[in-house]
Amino acid sequence: MNELGRLFFLSSIVILSLTLGAFAQKGTTTRIKIRAKSIENTVTKENPVREVSVYLPPSYESNKSKRYPVVYFLHGIGDTDLSYTTPHTDDDDNPIPFSSIGQTMDEGIRRGRFGEMIVVLPNQRTKWFGSFYVNSSVTGNWRDFTAKELVEYVDKNYRTLADANHRGIAGHSMGGYGALTIAMRHPEVFSTVYGLNPSIIDWAGDLMIDSPAFRKVLEAESYEELGKLAQAGDFYPAATVTVAQAFSPNPKKPPFYCDFPFEMKDGRMQPSEPGFSKWEARSATNMVNKYRDNLNKLKGYRFDSGYRDEFLFIPLTSREFSNELKNNGILHTFEEYNGDHRNRLPGKYGRMITEVFPYFWDHLQP
Repeated sequence: MNELGRLFFLSSIVILSLTLGAFAQKGTTTRIKIRAKSIENTVTKENPVREVSVYLPPSYESNKSKRYPVVYFLHGIGDTDLSYTTPHTDDDDNPIPFSSIGQTMDEGIRRGRFGEMIVVLPNQRTKWFGSFYVNSSVTGNWRDFTAKELVEYVDKNYRTLADANHRGIAGHSMGGYGALTIAMRHPEVFSTVYGLNPSIIDWAGDLMIDSPAFRKVLEAESYEELGKLAQAGDFYPAATVTVAQAFSPNPKKPPFYCDFPFEMKDGRMQPSEPGFSKWEARSATNMVNKYRDNLNKLKGYRFDSGYRDEFLFIPLTSREFSNELKNNGILHTFEEYNGDHRNRLPGKYGRMITEVFPYFWDHLQP
């Protein structure tokens, strides 16, 4: 072979290697369905057949002997798993780079920011916006589905490293609350946690007992009325019913099947029982002391908040939650950053790729 032929041969090998390397950096995201026994026969007639998106890393199909750490990612109120598997666009309908979990994982692996992991995203939107990932006598036992049924299914059907040391849980907003509290209860299932802008329901900021949204809830007589408010941009009344069906369910109290934590008395809003005490018991901050031993078993416990979050209670309650963890001697990481409820999550330099998955890789890698 002459010199020109040798150069052509070598350059062909290089191009082929680069092509195969680029191809190898692509994982796959599929959407499956799982029947959840924990959500059968609910008062609100939730569908027990749940969609679950699963991201499998680039080498999953080619390396049949390899097993992987798993991160369970929980979406926020009003969202579904598709909110994180479908690429986003900006206000001008321009694609946002790396705005889906698949793109984020592929790019982070390519850059070497973290290694290969499986990511599982269950759809836990109820008929009325969301489960809050708790067990409810009205909407179903969503915590049991997440921490037991879903994990068992994934470990049985995918090549996972099937133990808590290689299993993490994360979530945004409602999902952040779900991740923080599920891990608090189940350190035998999840060892590492990351809550993004967690919707820690407590009395602060724009979530106070005299909130105008609560008055509208008491005046509403149907889901249709609340839906019209939500469509007009007033989401808090509808969200209040979502939280109440999770935190203070009452199967004998139609049409919303819940006890509200407030009532109109003597011309002003006041706490109402048993709803108020039930909401207090579901507060992540109020749960810390009860689950202190469990929290000390975790390898990593981290959450953050954008201090420009449009939901004003979230930065305030996150700070209070961090203070309570500190007062109980719980090692954790809490960070506030320059951002709102969502704007710093996606993108090539978003927190999903620079903070969240590197954190899990540091704690879960084999």
